Amino acid sequence: GSASDARVLQDALNHGFHVPHGKFYLVDAGYANTPQFLAPYRGTRYHLKEQGEARQRPQNYKELFNLRHAQLRNHIERIIGILKMRFPILKVAAHYSVDKQIDISVACCVLHNFIRLHKGDMEWPKDAPMEIDPNQIVDVPNGDHDYHGDIHAFNYSRQVGNQMRDHIAQGMWNQY
Repeated sequence: GSASDARVLQDALNHGFHVPHGKFYLVDAGYANTPQFLAPYRGTRYHLKEQGEARQRPQNYKELFNLRHAQLRNHIERIIGILKMRFPILKVAAHYSVDKQIDISVACCVLHNFIRLHKGDMEWPKDAPMEIDPNQIVDVPNGDHDYHGDIHAFNYSRQVGNQMRDHIAQGMWNQY
């Protein structure tokens, strides 16, 4: 009963979220590939485990792109996991405004970096209680009924995104 990731992204884009020119986000294969949101190639080896089990190097530019995409996403997911372990408030939807939630996320990142800079370790999160005040937990409403258009509205962006991804991947391959 919850909105798909692509619909949540579309809602954010419709309400002012934008990606700075020349920048992009890495996304998984569940999203459309566009110039602002780079997804892996479908039907091509992607997961690091698959690459390792094959005991071979990437055979073409698509495999190389997917390998590096997976490595970067792995690093990103690892740091998000560390932040959630250190700051449990990041694990749940809260009763705070979106602007306040952004402030909380940034503050957690700053605090994390401060702790690391001053030789802090991960013992504190291991000893911290995992319970979160039940009053801070909210249900996220289903927003799918608000969107009758589908991801197909991105068709032109997909073509441009595919060209951009191919250009990046072929550049990586040429330097490989």
